[in-house]
This record gives sequence, structure tokens and C-alpha cells, in this order.
Amino acid sequence: MIFETHAHYDDDRFDGDRDTLLASMPERGIKRIINVGASIASTKTTLALAEKYDFVYAAVGVHPSDVEDLNEETYQ
Repeated sequence: MIFETHAHYDDDRFDGDRDTLLASMPERGIKRIINVGASIASTKTTLALAEKYDFVYAAVGVHPSDVEDLNEETYQ
């Protein structure tokens, strides 16, 4: 069993085949995936992936390069 510990499958590069790719993971031996959100926007898309796929887990936060956009409104 492979446990992917740091992924960004919410990235735009996967827009064309994200669902097909993720659906194929378990049959390829990848049983767990931690998708990482590093901004407010990618945290939201990471949470959506974790809700959609029971083998995808979300690690969420804000990367230091994106903290200038962090305020009480965006944090909510």
C-alpha cells in the first residue's frame, strides 16, 4: 500500500483528468492521499477533494508567501 503524504491534486494542471486520475489511485495501490492546501483558495479545493473521495485527506493552511491576503474576512 502506498500512502501519498504530500499532493496537490487540486492544482489547475489536473483540471482535465482529475476525477479519472483520482478514481484510478486505489487500483494502483495508492490507498491514502494527503492533499495540501497552502492558500485560502487551495484550502477550499483541498477540502472539496477530501469530501468527494474517502481516501483523500486534507492538510490545510496558508503558506508564508500568501499571508498578505490573510485577514479576518478571508480567514472566515
